[in-house]
Amino acid sequence: MTGGAGFLGLHLVRERLVRGRHVTVLAHAGGAPGRERIERFLDATGDIGRLPAPLGELLTVVPVDIAQPLLGLPRLEHRRLARIAGEVWHVAAAVELHGRDEHVWRTNVLGTQNVLRLASLAPRETPFRHISTAFVAGTRQGHISEDDIPVNGNGSGDGFENTYERSKHEAENLVRDWAGRLGRRALIFRPGVLVPPGPRSVPELPSHTLSTFYRGASRLPGKGGRTVLRLGGDPRARLNLLPVDWAADAMACIASGDGTAGVSTVHVVHPVDVPIRTIAAALEDVCPVRIRITPAMPGEPTAVERIFYRRIAGFLPYLHHRRHFDDSALRKRTPGLSPPPLIDRTYLRFCFGVHAPVAKTSA
Repeated sequence: MTGGAGFLGLHLVRERLVRGRHVTVLAHAGGAPGRERIERFLDATGDIGRLPAPLGELLTVVPVDIAQPLLGLPRLEHRRLARIAGEVWHVAAAVELHGRDEHVWRTNVLGTQNVLRLASLAPRETPFRHISTAFVAGTRQGHISEDDIPVNGNGSGDGFENTYERSKHEAENLVRDWAGRLGRRALIFRPGVLVPPGPRSVPELPSHTLSTFYRGASRLPGKGGRTVLRLGGDPRARLNLLPVDWAADAMACIASGDGTAGVSTVHVVHPVDVPIRTIAAALEDVCPVRIRITPAMPGEPTAVERIFYRRIAGFLPYLHHRRHFDDSALRKRTPGLSPPPLIDRTYLRFCFGVHAPVAKTSA
């Protein structure tokens, strides 16, 4: 599994370890030690004591660079890892929504190519699990089907909001082409925006998507009171937010029962989308700001607004999104899984602040 020490990967690894499955995590070389991150996570969740065997017997961590040929490994080690794989999970990705376009493309596209080369050397029956994103839909609105296959601009001439979406679209195409040419099995998961498991959880080790909003608003300059921030958007817009632990459970459930030949795609999404007005209200609860949703971005933003816009630039287009992701395959393939908890204002306060107190001002 690539990305096994990341936000989603930690939960996927935990699920397998608790079931006594051995996991070889291909962790990013040069970053925080993957084994330490996984151990801290298992300690914090209390799962270290639930493992059916010592962690050292269940977990192997191999430092790699997925953007390098052979993942930066010696050829014999690369081949050995492929040969022993019972399944291959490609979870690692760069999720930056603005800036560093070259890094995003190298990680998400070239990285996928390199992981597929590893999977090509695995036994023919070894399935490939690829974590994509529901946002390969690009700028499309309305009903988004799980059967939609993104080919050449989503097949309808629509574009993408950022390099991240475009790179994940291209990565999906690589997986489909690979499976078709080699007659392999591939399962593509398209999650919505993943958020922490809720107030009952421990603080997450890696950062998560919504924390960008909190960091952007909480660090704005100001002296008392509340800073007014005008954001161009559709007041009817909504986003699909899903607890990361529920997403991991759903993916594991689907993968364990997967016998589909060829390529199948599943939207791993919440059945209820969250209005951006609810997200704005939760941000106001934990930061000394007032959010005003306006039809368009201000023509003459204040100095504070310019700072905020730069910090959340990658999210601004999503304030106009009005669409619903079809979850037919998800519901069909997870019949015994309880629905995810409702993502409401109280839940979002935790997501933004990660235990931050409600903002207190004189306003």
